Amino acid sequence: MARMVSLSFFCFLSLAALPQAHGERLRSIGAGAHPLSFTDASAWFAHQANQNSKVLTVLFYFQGSPGWLTEKTEFNWQINQNPATIDMTVGTVPIHLKYWQDTDEVEVLGKKYSRSASNVFLIARIDSRTPGVFSLGNHGLSFKPDEIPPVALLRRDPDVWASVTGHPRSDHPLSKLTGSVQLRAWDSEGLRLVESSQPEHQRKACELFRRAADKGYAPAQYRIGYCYESGIGGQQNFATANEWYAKAGEQGYVDAQYKLGHSYRTGRGTAIDLVAALNWYKKAATSGDKQALYNIGWMYATGQGTRADQVEAYRWFLDAAKRGEAGAQFEIARRLNEGDGVRKDPILAYSWLVVLKAQQSSFPPDDWQQIEKMMASVERQLESTAKKSAAEMAVGWMGLIAQAEMEGYANQ
Repeated sequence: MARMVSLSFFCFLSLAALPQAHGERLRSIGAGAHPLSFTDASAWFAHQANQNSKVLTVLFYFQGSPGWLTEKTEFNWQINQNPATIDMTVGTVPIHLKYWQDTDEVEVLGKKYSRSASNVFLIARIDSRTPGVFSLGNHGLSFKPDEIPPVALLRRDPDVWASVTGHPRSDHPLSKLTGSVQLRAWDSEGLRLVESSQPEHQRKACELFRRAADKGYAPAQYRIGYCYESGIGGQQNFATANEWYAKAGEQGYVDAQYKLGHSYRTGRGTAIDLVAALNWYKKAATSGDKQALYNIGWMYATGQGTRADQVEAYRWFLDAAKRGEAGAQFEIARRLNEGDGVRKDPILAYSWLVVLKAQQSSFPPDDWQQIEKMMASVERQLESTAKKSAAEMAVGWMGLIAQAEMEGYANQ
């Protein structure tokens, strides 16, 4: 099965005017919303957009109980008025947001806030009778045209990520990076240039990555590896890419560890070495990389780089499923239904199928038909009370998956 992202019921950005002239008030020209997990979602007003960037006026994060976002969503907005409004209904949960350009005020669930004091908000317990609104302060809300704003902000801003996930700021990967201001500046400028379609910009980006990589900066070592893997900025060379991935991987850079696992497993730029592949995948898995966990499951299932062990395969698939890997969720349901490497348990199997059903809109038709066929088979084995028990289990899985997904946004 193809790897899917969970939840895609709404994602919209309306841009109805040209960028504001300098000095004008922040008149909203756009509105959007995006789901983040089974418990978290977002919405925003935008006031600027062009081919280089989009700038938000205010960004909102929402948190509810597991599964509240699986219900039908209505998303309505009015931007050509004062105040600009967003009116959403998720199932039976109403969400009302307003922005006044004349007073630069934001209204969240009936209460007004000064946008000069905070342009990012967290609305907790959104599906309860007593939701709580938290001002998260002022943050840079300028994004690349292809970025999803709430995801990009979680990735680059440890303070926002900590507030939304409840983790300490020090757990964010950016807080753990070591390197001088100069190394980070080279890396940051390289990231900006590498997005360009102009070859001279991409060559300059890879030169900047190399400067920082030569000084031992792990993110840049990974990125110069990607320059060689993809051939941007120079000649493609998989072997050299792997050398740089190894340097970053030895420093604990998760994406580089995963890349090396793939290289050794497929013979990309090196001889196939399944033992080494499994070792690198396991290093990435210690940081919760769901694709690495999923691949380890298949290596144990098929005896690649290790003795085939269906019990061990199930354990790795389960860890990947809890991290939100949809292919692993399907494999767990199949194994539980058939008793493959685990005791047969149709109720538990059905609980994972309910989790997959909540992601139905994310699957291609062929993949969904496989899931639907299994659901029908398992349903015939269960009474109504068993189905209800499975649905309750599914809510628990959704909560675990949501927590892992929100933590993982910082690593992407």
